[in-house]
Amino acid sequence: MTGAVETATIEPVASPVAVAVRRKTVFAGYTAAQLLIAAALVLALVWGMWVTKLVMADKPQHIVKADLSRIVSEYVQAQARSATPPDQVQAQMRTFMASLDTELQRRGAAGQVVLVGEAVLSKSVPDITADVARAVYASGVKAPMPATPAQMGSMMQGQVPSAPAIAPVEMAQVAPVPAAPNPFAAVSAPRHCAGRRTG
Repeated sequence: MTGAVETATIEPVASPVAVAVRRKTVFAGYTAAQLLIAAALVLALVWGMWVTKLVMADKPQHIVKADLSRIVSEYVQAQARSATPPDQVQAQMRTFMASLDTELQRRGAAGQVVLVGEAVLSKSVPDITADVARAVYASGVKAPMPATPAQMGSMMQGQVPSAPAIAPVEMAQVAPVPAAPNPFAAVSAPRHCAGRRTG
């Protein structure tokens, strides 16, 4: 028998574990889950950069000027012409100044840089003096009411003190002071000598 011996060939059998390892790739060797995780990370990074930029970015600042001395002097002059008692004037003045400070802080928080009117040399800077004064009075500070002529007359009569008689001051008699002696009186003036030139 010249028969050929058949040898049994063993074919590799795929194990169930090997089948589970084989994955379905969607793009460039990555699975759909990996691509979704990468996209979520990129979106989170972009969102984080955007939020950081918003938080860290300075608000735009606008330079404006306000004549604060004029606002305060107008209020003080109005108080001087009113018939308000002095203790109430002090309380009203504190309220006015606190309201003015609050208004300036509010404008600063809104991005305005308020400069004192005297410090600004440019004419292109907007003047907000009238707006600040309106906002202070709109916050509840009452403008002082001018006194009537009758109130002013009674205030003047009540406030004028009787001046005590002042005795005239006598001038003290002072003896004249003798002139101090000249320390250079005994020294003679220097003489100029004519010298010869030697050549």
